[in-house]
Amino acid sequence: MKAKSQVMTADGFDRSVAEKMPRMKKLEDPLVLEQEEEYQPLKEAYPEVVQEKRSPEIQSEKRVVFEPPKATTESDQDLGVLRLIEDLHTQLLVSSRAKKALEMDLSAYQKTIHQWAQDNKDLRGQLEEARNELQGFRETHSESIYLKEENEEALEKIQEFQQELRKMKENLAKATQERDEAMGRVQELDSQMDHSELVKIKGRMKEREASHFSEENRELQSKLEEALAKNVEIEKKHEALKRSFNEVKESLTLLRDSYKKNYYNPSETVD
Repeated sequence: MKAKSQVMTADGFDRSVAEKMPRMKKLEDPLVLEQEEEYQPLKEAYPEVVQEKRSPEIQSEKRVVFEPPKATTESDQDLGVLRLIEDLHTQLLVSSRAKKALEMDLSAYQKTIHQWAQDNKDLRGQLEEARNELQGFRETHSESIYLKEENEEALEKIQEFQQELRKMKENLAKATQERDEAMGRVQELDSQMDHSELVKIKGRMKEREASHFSEENRELQSKLEEALAKNVEIEKKHEALKRSFNEVKESLTLLRDSYKKNYYNPSETVD
């Protein structure tokens, strides 16, 4: 009992109680225990510092027994050491929490980077599909230009056939007029010539006219049939070209709407 009373400081504070206070605080705070376990290698790596800090306490206790006037100074130093230890523990707690917060932020950033990489991959796939579609549209456009040129050539040929047909009709009208004039002259000669001669002349004229007009009619008929056949073929090509133009127009409209949607609503495309 006498030794215990001699260890007490001048202000009535027991040093043994002061030494027990940090240990009790450690037991109450589990996070502090974890920090102590994490930083235990530091204490093991520098045991000389701890011993150097504790050795003055032991010497001070010994000196207190024999030198009571210096106890106050030693206790103040111990209290400063305890406060320093508490400050270090507080800093360790703050550092640990900051470390956990940084780890959480790092994990969130990694998830965000992974999501961006996935979105970038999806966008590259969409870009490749768009390039393929654009290549298809270019090929369709080239084919449409080729068909348009063929259609123009076909229209030119149709116009040429129509001009030839008009010329044939003019020649036919001219031949008909000549025939009518010849028939008029024959009628005039009919009154002047004998009936037998007139019959012979009429027969010869009819034969000539029949042979002449039959040949012209056959030529005109063959040319007309050829022109009609070509006209039917050209009309078929024109209908096919018209359908291809409509398909290209619809495809370009869909592509334009899709690009507008991707441009003005990129978030919906990513989802």
